[in-house]
Amino acid sequence: MQRQVVMDSSPNLDVDSLGEARHRRSAFAQQLKLAALALFLFFITVVVNALVPPLLLNPAWLMRLASVLISNAFLPLIGLALIRLAVVIQPNKKLEDFSQSLARWAVLAAIGFLFLLPLQLWSSWRLIRQDFSSLDKGSPSPEDPLLAMERAIRQAPDANAIQTSLTILRGPAITPQDMARPLPQLKQMLLASLQEARANLRKAKEQDGADPRTWVLFQDVLRFSMASLGFAAAFAGFAQRKGARSSLLNEVISNARFQQVLNRNAAQKNKLSSKRRRSSSRR
Repeated sequence: MQRQVVMDSSPNLDVDSLGEARHRRSAFAQQLKLAALALFLFFITVVVNALVPPLLLNPAWLMRLASVLISNAFLPLIGLALIRLAVVIQPNKKLEDFSQSLARWAVLAAIGFLFLLPLQLWSSWRLIRQDFSSLDKGSPSPEDPLLAMERAIRQAPDANAIQTSLTILRGPAITPQDMARPLPQLKQMLLASLQEARANLRKAKEQDGADPRTWVLFQDVLRFSMASLGFAAAFAGFAQRKGARSSLLNEVISNARFQQVLNRNAAQKNKLSSKRRRSSSRR
């Protein structure tokens, strides 16, 4: 009789264990979704902060925007990967629809990172022509980063605001010892260091015949260009057009291979037709 009871209760234990495992997978999938939403929200906040105030025709602002996008593009990529993982762990229609919606947005992200390439080239060309040429005249241009740092230092109400502004403008870091100085003394010390940096730039320009910031800009453009292509391919791997069965990256690769096959067949046909013409002309 006891054996019969044990045998009858074993299926219930299996059902309970399966239900508990399903509940754990569902809870973990929800945690992955929440983590992905947090990453998306943080990325949007950073980008919106970089967009304000909008200066669409300012090349320095455009370069700064490109830098913010590329520096934080890994956040939505991780979010997309987490959502895909959540769908695999606990598939349900609501989560799959959300993943498909993100795949549509990933198409725009991939195209946007491709458009960053000409945007960076135009911005760098404008900076070289407008901003760096000011050293020849011995006066700073309105888009001079040193001038922007100087303005931020003069307008800052406290030491923390100065440090925040210098971090955004990619300026020097302030040591804890200098942060403890009185605010007027700290400002005077930082302004003196900026004047010294400007004098060194002008001296390097006169000696070498080239602005050292130009090479820094070229390095940034090269790094941003490679990163833009990489992130465009990464987002294309997650992107999917409406009605498509594969990702946008797979579509591009398939179309490229198909075009390559067509070109190869056309080349072979041209060779055969040329051989036939030669043989007919000899006859």
